[in-house]
Amino acid sequence: MEVFLSPSSVDKVGEVQVTVSTSRPVATIDVFDGDVPLALGATPGDPVCVFEVTSDNVPGDGTHTIRAVAHAADGVSGQAEKDLTIDVAPGGTDVWPPYVQVGPINGFTSATLLDDAAIAAAGFYETQQGLEAVAVKIDGATGKLEAGPVALGKVALASAGSGPAIAASDDGAVFVASTQLGPTWALSKVWLDDPLSFEWKATGDLKTKALAVTVAGPFVIVVGALEVSPGTHDLRVWWLAAEDGALLHEAPFAASLADDPPNKLDEIGRGVAIVGDEVIVVGEREIVGDFNKIYRRTIVLRYSLAGEALGEWTSPGEQLAEDGGMAVAPLRGGGFVITGWGRDLFTIRQVLTRWFSAAGEPGPVRVEPTPGSDAIGYAIGEDREGKIIIAGSRKQPATDMDAWIFAIPGPLGGHVWEVVRNGPGKGPDDAAGLAVGPWGHVSIVGSEFADLQPRAFALRLYP
Repeated sequence: MEVFLSPSSVDKVGEVQVTVSTSRPVATIDVFDGDVPLALGATPGDPVCVFEVTSDNVPGDGTHTIRAVAHAADGVSGQAEKDLTIDVAPGGTDVWPPYVQVGPINGFTSATLLDDAAIAAAGFYETQQGLEAVAVKIDGATGKLEAGPVALGKVALASAGSGPAIAASDDGAVFVASTQLGPTWALSKVWLDDPLSFEWKATGDLKTKALAVTVAGPFVIVVGALEVSPGTHDLRVWWLAAEDGALLHEAPFAASLADDPPNKLDEIGRGVAIVGDEVIVVGEREIVGDFNKIYRRTIVLRYSLAGEALGEWTSPGEQLAEDGGMAVAPLRGGGFVITGWGRDLFTIRQVLTRWFSAAGEPGPVRVEPTPGSDAIGYAIGEDREGKIIIAGSRKQPATDMDAWIFAIPGPLGGHVWEVVRNGPGKGPDDAAGLAVGPWGHVSIVGSEFADLQPRAFALRLYP
């Protein structure tokens, strides 16, 4: 028998196909990388195994011996080997040239990964009549626009941390949550196929805002707030039916009447994720501290998938006097991690990240020290190696705000890699959303300033 590899030398992330030629009929074929199984009991075919190459693992940089063992029906077996050389770009570099929307889309604000490895992104147009929410599909292999944009209606606000937000369902549809004129929360179900298909839209009460969204089987969970007075909110979470957008349940959160009799303290939801069999909501709330000073603190709320309240936690401000949670992501080892910002009173923000156990107990806190540079984390995820990926913005010394994406090994240790994206024009740039694929690729969306106006961009980075 003989082993064939296509390609036999790899210098970029991609697929490798293993084919086998035998001199007699065989029943099954096992394929190994050295002694590590890649496929066991594979049916003879062309190819018998396909695996993805990355910069670090499965497999990573270096020379690998791909070994195939063929098993005949009469119990006789044979094997052959072929060397595979892998030399691909290190983490934090582009898989394909950044997709930049030179046309009317002014910013992407959220991203989700689809089953075919494409990126679905939500964003906005900026027109003379106001802002309008949009959704697009970007090809994961080339970075080119595959479907859309589809317009989803006028919105009252759109920016990093404020939506529109997007999530994908198991059946291939996407849900876009936005704050439409009123303001009122709105949720649209869309198919980013050819042709584009708009299924339904649901809206909420006046003076409500939608800032984040996720999907849990038959439920779509929208997170935001109810504005009770200018600049003051009560946090809100809504459960809707994925099938038709029917409102199933609403969960409010605000300071108790004893702590806030006039309801003047602000509470707002910023991010949401499914962690095991729980819905984890993160955001910000105001509390009254020493000398009656008002402090903003991170709030974490835990619910069952059906909306039953399971617990709440408010940051004690042990590292910095103020902090806020902007995004949350589950950890493969159990628990979850949140990111956002922290600062002492009347100082600039710094990216603050906090780990939680599966029981919702707070763990280590990490602050990225950026003296003189205001910084915030808008999105977070964990790659398959356990690195934490954070996307946000940072004001570099003597420059405008730049998009900032970086990977950290955990609560301790320096950055594994980082990417700073500075648009061609003077103005704010930000990385607003991310999605981490099964092979560790990180898809980033945001906006950058060029030609006196913002424009949307999307990146895919190596693990």
